[in-house]
Amino acid sequence: MTVEVVSVLCGGPGPQQSWAPDANPLIELDNSFDNRDNKYQPCLAYEDLFRTAVESESEVVIYIHDDVTIHDPLWIDRVTHLFNNPECVCVGLGGAVQLGSDDLYKTRYQLRNLARQGYVSNQTDWQTHGELEKGDRRVAVVDAFFMAVRTDFIRRCGGWPVNRLTHHCLDLWVACESARFGKEVWMSGVSCTHHGGGSSTKPTYRQAKWLQGHTLEKDHQLPHRFLYENYTDVLPIKVNQ
Repeated sequence: MTVEVVSVLCGGPGPQQSWAPDANPLIELDNSFDNRDNKYQPCLAYEDLFRTAVESESEVVIYIHDDVTIHDPLWIDRVTHLFNNPECVCVGLGGAVQLGSDDLYKTRYQLRNLARQGYVSNQTDWQTHGELEKGDRRVAVVDAFFMAVRTDFIRRCGGWPVNRLTHHCLDLWVACESARFGKEVWMSGVSCTHHGGGSSTKPTYRQAKWLQGHTLEKDHQLPHRFLYENYTDVLPIKVNQ
């Protein structure tokens, strides 16, 4: 299986491997999109990296945030192994078994009703997020800090939704599209650390060039509303635990 490992460089140090401290960025990192001046929407950067992966005829493109450290030397084998299942179109290093509350469309819309439920991972601070999972598990949605996606699936979706999403909800969009096409999303319990704070939690995010004319609040609210209104056929998404 051919794989392209990519990262959008924003405010973090770049993806790291704990067993190879001199590797910066990741040893397997094939490409990166330098967005440290916050000129481009992250979703647009994802689309650019996707097109590069297509040109190199990669079957899977792995997006890693620039503030992630992976501690398992076998991570790439563990992740790509899950794609031996032809129904699997996305793999993360953390995921939740439900996206959206059971009464999502039965009560007045509230953003929090689109929250994920039953999050599992083998992140070093897993206790603060949910439950520990060292194996592999089918989930409803992965966390965007690490998303391995089949390139032909992104192509089938028409590419990344650059006209509808900017930064938030890229992982939720993949989950909704996967459910719409009847495909599966999985997580692998690879040991990792998502340090957080590499981009959107820093003050510079508010001054991002692509955000001008909008607000941080709307940049968070509008993508959720878009998903709520456009994926009524699949939300809420639940998988058996």
